[in-house]
Amino acid sequence: MSKFQLLAYQAVAIFVGLGVFFAFLLGAAVTQGGRLTLDMTYFNEMWFEYWIMFVSVGVIPWALYYVDDRET
Repeated sequence: MSKFQLLAYQAVAIFVGLGVFFAFLLGAAVTQGGRLTLDMTYFNEMWFEYWIMFVSVGVIPWALYYVDDRET
């Protein structure tokens, strides 16, 4: 698999995930009468953990690509 194929698969997976997330938000808003308030302090402001998850989603596929590329 080339780097461009990996990037294409990663982009498709991210857009599918975003679509599912926003469909969930739309469904939640409909069940609340059309209004939805997101309160990030509900999660005790764990910004460090959010950034780790955000970065790992983008970095792990590339790391696996390079590990696989070195072994072959």
